[in-house]
Amino acid sequence: MKFIFIAFGILSSFSICAQTKSKLTAESIVGTFIIDLRPSPESEPYLKEFKFTKVDGKKFDGEFYGYPFSGGFLNTDWEKIYFAFTTADQSGTYYHSGYVEGNKVFGITLNEARGFVLPWKGERKKEK
Repeated sequence: MKFIFIAFGILSSFSICAQTKSKLTAESIVGTFIIDLRPSPESEPYLKEFKFTKVDGKKFDGEFYGYPFSGGFLNTDWEKIYFAFTTADQSGTYYHSGYVEGNKVFGITLNEARGFVLPWKGERKKEK
């Protein structure tokens, strides 16, 4: 009988922990991530900043590869925060999408004019 109470207590603890796992909020992504934009797996790391500067509901502004942008979109309905936005330079429009999971970010970039797809990932910049 004592075993049943102990087992019930342990299982109840796991259940409570699972239910109280905090979901990321859109505002929690504001900040700077250091991402690796190397063109191939064999290339040396090519580190750049990706910034989420402002979040307003399901929209956000930021900076990617030194280019500010506005009008990005967020989806916060899942366990991860998904995002999509565009930037542009002299070679055309870049389409970016990905997700934030904790202090990590994973994304992919498409530029049709240059004919490339570039996966990238990074981590939140550590405060000094």
